Amino acid sequence: MRKILHITPHLGGGVGKALSTLIKQASTDLTERHEVLCLEEPQKRQAIEVIEAAGCVVNVQPDISQVKADAAEADIVQIEFWNHPEIPRILCALESVPMRLLVWCHISGLNSPCIPLGLLNSSAHVVFTSPCSLLSDSVQQSNKVFSVVSSGCVDGLPLRPEKNNRQRLRVGYVGTLDFVKLHPDIVEIVAGFPEAALPLHLYGDLTNQATLEAQCAAIGRSDLLCFHGHVADIAAELANLDIFAYPLNPLHYGTAENALLEAMAMGVVPVVLDNPAEKVIVKNGKTGFVTKDKSSFQSAIYKLAEQTNLGDMMAANAIKDIRTDFTAMKMLMGLREQYDVLMQQEKTIIEFQNIFGKTPSSWFASFQLNGIPDSRLLSLNSTNKGSLRHFLAKFPENFSLKN
Repeated sequence: MRKILHITPHLGGGVGKALSTLIKQASTDLTERHEVLCLEEPQKRQAIEVIEAAGCVVNVQPDISQVKADAAEADIVQIEFWNHPEIPRILCALESVPMRLLVWCHISGLNSPCIPLGLLNSSAHVVFTSPCSLLSDSVQQSNKVFSVVSSGCVDGLPLRPEKNNRQRLRVGYVGTLDFVKLHPDIVEIVAGFPEAALPLHLYGDLTNQATLEAQCAAIGRSDLLCFHGHVADIAAELANLDIFAYPLNPLHYGTAENALLEAMAMGVVPVVLDNPAEKVIVKNGKTGFVTKDKSSFQSAIYKLAEQTNLGDMMAANAIKDIRTDFTAMKMLMGLREQYDVLMQQEKTIIEFQNIFGKTPSSWFASFQLNGIPDSRLLSLNSTNKGSLRHFLAKFPENFSLKN
């Protein structure tokens, strides 16, 4: 029996959904056993409950000795990779352990946070979650060929309900309001929507709600945005949307874009900017609109408001494309192909300290282009998402981070 050990900083959001979906899908195969090490105490337990119901062990906040022992025993160690402080900490602690390592990248690496070139050129088997990552500078500089297995999955979503004719469109956005992901000019963009498409309904965390409300008030447009926060049944909310307005920061780090996939699978027509991750998902003019700037984004909303038949056509195409291409079985079979390749290799020791450095400050710098934080990324002010403040909170005794 092949043992796969998954190491992840947490089991929330997209990574929690991806891992729980993967392990649930794999649970009927008696030739493969999965185990999960979750490095932080989870804020929510939905993903853990799904994983444990599939018969898989989840160990939360394991100590280093347990991580080393489990990694040494496993046939394959799969790390869920992004610029979380726990990632370099745990990998550097595992430097003496021979392993077959699969690195499943949940960041694009196109901007900061980047994917260290030393990791790409190591014996680790790096797998991306979006083909957009193949365009990154570090991949272009690497001497290896890389595979892509999306972590996006729309299994379990209900079918598209019949839409009632209504005079007002319902336009929505699902995801974080942190400007590291959401376009910082969102208020200006929405201010150019047709009256029939207002307000924009926002679902997800309420980061920056006060800032956005103040921006709306400053231009005398309190009608622009409607905040719903987290909702228990996002599928029910998507069922009531006509258009998915998804203007993201051009420097965002995302890849699989689960919110976008789920909206399209529910027949909500997407309008996105031509950022790398979005434009490999949305087929412009067929399954939605890929726009080049704020003005063309607004024009696309107007076009959908005026041509309901166009929206119906795009919705049908999106449902077919996404429900075919982003399934649990495709994810599982894609990763199993990577497992088969890895099993043909011997376990090796990877010198992680040569890749990430030996201190928290060097770990943080390893995710920055040329080792320098990008001042354009507002996540530097955030307390999570791999920001400087996130690293400081994890390693408060490391004063060099403050310099």
